[in-house]
Amino acid sequence: MAGTSISELIIFIAAVSIAAAVSGAMITTVGGISGSLDERGADIASDIATDIEIISDPASGAVYDSSNGEVRVLVKNTGRRTIATEGSAIEILIDGRYIPSSEYTITVLDGSAWHDRDVVRIVVNKSVTSGDHRVTVIVESEQETLRFRT
Repeated sequence: MAGTSISELIIFIAAVSIAAAVSGAMITTVGGISGSLDERGADIASDIATDIEIISDPASGAVYDSSNGEVRVLVKNTGRRTIATEGSAIEILIDGRYIPSSEYTITVLDGSAWHDRDVVRIVVNKSVTSGDHRVTVIVESEQETLRFRT
């Protein structure tokens, strides 16, 4: 009888130890998943707050300056946060080709920072041939494309 109680006690202690080990692993896994979700949520919130619109009129002829070989676009910050205008925050593509930041300038109109509802002028030092073209402005995950003809 005492032998049976000791055997049951050993099995009970083993079961509790296994349960503790499994719950410890689950807590670590859930903690890792929770941390990942928090990071991803912050990224998504930033993406939602970032929004732009190209407001240049392609029919006006003001997009391409053939005398200086420049593509000029006006871009409005329609999101809810200030967007950095220096560094790699903004990327430009012309006809699908990446334009390095050394080949374009960004000027905030009526201000010093690109706040919500503010407009920037992007001037790309890039000659294009006659015909149909497109300029794409990328800010984080937000992307806007303007088609124009020269």
